Amino acid sequence: MSLRFRLVFAGSCAVLVLLAFVAYGNSVRDQAEKVRNEAIARYGGEVVSLVVTNSALEPGDVVGEKDVSVRDWVSDLAPQGALTSLDDVIGREVTVPVGKNAPVTKLAFRDAAHLADVPSGHVAVSVPVTDKLGVSRGVPQGSRLLAYKVSDDGSTLVCDDIVVLSAPAKSSSIGSSAQLTLAVASRQVAAVLDASGKGDLRLVMPADDVDAPAGDAATPPTSGDSSGADGGKAQPDQGDSSGR
Repeated sequence: MSLRFRLVFAGSCAVLVLLAFVAYGNSVRDQAEKVRNEAIARYGGEVVSLVVTNSALEPGDVVGEKDVSVRDWVSDLAPQGALTSLDDVIGREVTVPVGKNAPVTKLAFRDAAHLADVPSGHVAVSVPVTDKLGVSRGVPQGSRLLAYKVSDDGSTLVCDDIVVLSAPAKSSSIGSSAQLTLAVASRQVAAVLDASGKGDLRLVMPADDVDAPAGDAATPPTSGDSSGADGGKAQPDQGDSSGR
């Protein structure tokens, strides 16, 4: 057997194997489609086109073109809120896990802020997430935070009563559209928004047994006014004490 014949024979075998794999793959797809069509015929009803996942999606995943496709689905079996257009899905960040070959619904992109109650006496505020904000993405909902305003003159506490309502997923990419939703004490909202607008806002997460520094608590405008009032009262007291 010549070398040339062996090479030609080996190449032919490789081509046959490749064709066999392709035929097998097509057979599997045809069988799956047949089973699916039989299920549709068995259940009957109107057929609609839904966006279905090609692979499992986890919170923080940004849906790409390869992750989803449009497939026929029995309307009576379609889940509530199922999406029908790829434009409504591609490019969006998943916040709730979605299994493989499952219809994508609006719940997959729901905002956790809608599920969290704003505590009494607080206002829901959204601030853009930046690499200088101080807290990482994926900060747990319900976490307590302190807000500082950082400038060339130093840092001052502007809010000592903040609760996280929602945060972007930790694995998502940094972008200007990412928002951190906070419940801020109503009397300190203006100070937080002012610091955020100027890019001076820094957030820190204290332990449960850590209280806000007493000296900084008077920094916000409202507290500053009361501090000034206390200062005005302190001088007469000192004067009376020295006079006596």
